[in-house]
Amino acid sequence: MYSEDPVRTCLVGLGWWGGEFARATKKVAGLEVSACFARTRETREAFSAEHGCRPVANWEEALADTGTEAIILATPHSTHARMVEEAASAGKHVFVEKPFVLHVPDGQRAIAACERAGVRLAVGHQRRYQPAHRALKRLIESGGMGRAIQAEANFSYGFADKVDPASWRATPGESPSGSMTGLGIHHADTLQYLLGPIKSVFASSRSITTTTNLDDVTAALLEFESGAHGYLASNMLTPKVYFIHIFGTEANAFAVDEGRRLTIQRKGTEAPEVSDWEVEGDPTAVNLVDELADFTAAIREGRAPEVDGHAGLRAAAVVEAITLSAREDRKVEMAELYE
Repeated sequence: MYSEDPVRTCLVGLGWWGGEFARATKKVAGLEVSACFARTRETREAFSAEHGCRPVANWEEALADTGTEAIILATPHSTHARMVEEAASAGKHVFVEKPFVLHVPDGQRAIAACERAGVRLAVGHQRRYQPAHRALKRLIESGGMGRAIQAEANFSYGFADKVDPASWRATPGESPSGSMTGLGIHHADTLQYLLGPIKSVFASSRSITTTTNLDDVTAALLEFESGAHGYLASNMLTPKVYFIHIFGTEANAFAVDEGRRLTIQRKGTEAPEVSDWEVEGDPTAVNLVDELADFTAAIREGRAPEVDGHAGLRAAAVVEAITLSAREDRKVEMAELYE
């Protein structure tokens, strides 16, 4: 029998996205943020007052806290692997925001640490939960598209001139291939959710402005293990772009507008089928509730979360392969990255 007590968590990383997690948690039955940690005292005390959780003074205290079962990590990308390992060693379940890691071997070690400790590991890829993507998954699995043979995806918007040069997000070490790390990686997950693992990539990533120190335009050709081919792009210069298009032998499907519209063009028909979903609240954050609810259920049911460490690592590996391919001007097989 599973405990009926709420899963109490310590939220680590109290910036903008940490606030989104705190607000989403209040909508998840059986989950609460009971403690919080950031490096600066002023930040954690302000967050504690706003969200009604107890501030802890340091990371070691967060790990030793017997009042929490789980850690939610919304910290700089390069810290994820170490912090996941340390949380697992302390017996804490872990929800870590994407990208899971920046290098595949680090992710493999973090996954192994969680498996040894018997704790659940979930990775934040909320956009696969968007309604058009869920409907698209059902369409593909039902055979309604025939064989899916090609995909196109782009997630971009012009935030280059808004990036704080002093922010950790503005450094190439934390954001390799520019916006592919924070934006395009969402589609790297959703595409593999829809079509299965990516086998290889061939990419170009570069800066065409001097606005930031990051690559501001990135594009990659993808080959899936299924034989399907695809294109994934991201930039930080243009008006917002957000779509996934899947082309099949019996139908083409177009998911757009933050996963709120799906258009299906079936072979032999003139009029497309269009489905729209109304989403209450910010469509970029509303599905945090879904992924956190799944994490909570996984803990209580003793199962793997939907987006577990392995799924999170597949998405992160695509970004690493894109970065390597662009740097070395060659096709990169995903298998090269794994130990």
